[in-house]
Amino acid sequence: MNSVLRLENISHAFGQQPIFDNLYMSVANNTVVSIVGASGVGKTTLFNIAAGLLTPWAGRVFINGVDTTGQAGTVGYMLQKDLLLPFKTVFDNIALPLTLQGFSKAKIADIVNPQLASFGLQGLEHQYPQALSGGQRQRAALLRTYLSDNPIMLLDEPFSALDFVTKDEMYHWFSQLQKRLQLTCLIITHDIDEAIYLSDELYVLKGSPAIFTQKFSIPKDEGFLDSQAYLQLKKQILTAIQS
Repeated sequence: MNSVLRLENISHAFGQQPIFDNLYMSVANNTVVSIVGASGVGKTTLFNIAAGLLTPWAGRVFINGVDTTGQAGTVGYMLQKDLLLPFKTVFDNIALPLTLQGFSKAKIADIVNPQLASFGLQGLEHQYPQALSGGQRQRAALLRTYLSDNPIMLLDEPFSALDFVTKDEMYHWFSQLQKRLQLTCLIITHDIDEAIYLSDELYVLKGSPAIFTQKFSIPKDEGFLDSQAYLQLKKQILTAIQS
């Protein structure tokens, strides 16, 4: 598959403190890749580098083969908090990327309205964020990120604030949506179950300076999530993080 995002030889430091050493990874088209690691290992810093919000000390970032190192606006970026504006309706929050691009109200409606049902938001577009459940808020934030129309979405702990039942529903919904829309996503999470459920590939980020110590391919066979093989894979990932 063609690589949408490629990080090549990424090294970075804050002052005299090295953060990364010669990282390399790629995200293929229409796949979901997760990065897992202990708190403080640098997952969010790496995301900021991939998003062009931070220029690495060494190395390059490529989006669809184009060098985008240090160039913001090249990816869709969804933070852990949904950051919906409380004084705007759900529709206006979702439409924000299109509004900033100068689209007319009619054009925005033509783009947003057909997507509302797929994201479970039809009938909620005129509500304000405080009237929505946690899962609905995350769906609105995800649709807003999708409408930024970038080739890859970076999702930072996208479902961590949700309760267990809502998380499980969101995992299933997101997996179906990703297949239907052929999304390409890079996720950082501390939740191994989330990473396994959502991802095609998983990287373990570890050490100081941090490197990718292992890469796992996630089986997508029906029944895998209820199998002994799933538990064995989870144990392997935990061992890779902790050892």
